[in-house]
Amino acid sequence: MSDIKPIGHFIMVLCMINVVLLVLLHKEVSKEKPVPTISVPAIDKLIEDSKSRESMIMQVILLGQHKGGLHVGEAIDLCPACPTDLLKITELNKGNL
Repeated sequence: MSDIKPIGHFIMVLCMINVVLLVLLHKEVSKEKPVPTISVPAIDKLIEDSKSRESMIMQVILLGQHKGGLHVGEAIDLCPACPTDLLKITELNKGNL
């Protein structure tokens, strides 16, 4: 039993040292300047296209759910079959083409 007490103290000291080192590391990281971002038009266009593709895929999934009766009576914004006052994403994309 007397052998456990020094081991416990040693583990406690290691934990305190770990906390101190983490605080010092956090201070050093927070001092660094943020990495500058570069805007590349081709990448920005690719990101926007992928967002519209994801939205169209979501519309197809929601349309299938609507036809299957999974969200009847609810007005889901992206579902083309649900009655909403918002413009559909497909209508927005037709204006951009």
